[in-house]
Amino acid sequence: IVPLYFAKERPVVERDGMLILRDDDRMVLRPGETVDNRLVRFRTLGCYPLTGAIESDADTLEAIVGEMLTARTSERQGRLIDRDEAGSMEKKKREGYF
Repeated sequence: IVPLYFAKERPVVERDGMLILRDDDRMVLRPGETVDNRLVRFRTLGCYPLTGAIESDADTLEAIVGEMLTARTSERQGRLIDRDEAGSMEKKKREGYF
């Protein structure tokens, strides 16, 4: 299992309501943004830096499964592509695209 699925303290930037991993200088900080170390994990993975982390302490497979069973949001909640309703993957799924 990919290590990013497990909760760990990671450097993130809060941007547009999402926690974006910033572990190198490819992501340029906007004015007023700061890097904070938070206990986060990823529920889905996408291209850098298009996937937001979630705050979580689920650091074992059992804890991740437990978290997923009680989650009230889509596993894709952290995908930037789904922020645009017109082209969102969730919309495509509802329409039977896949």
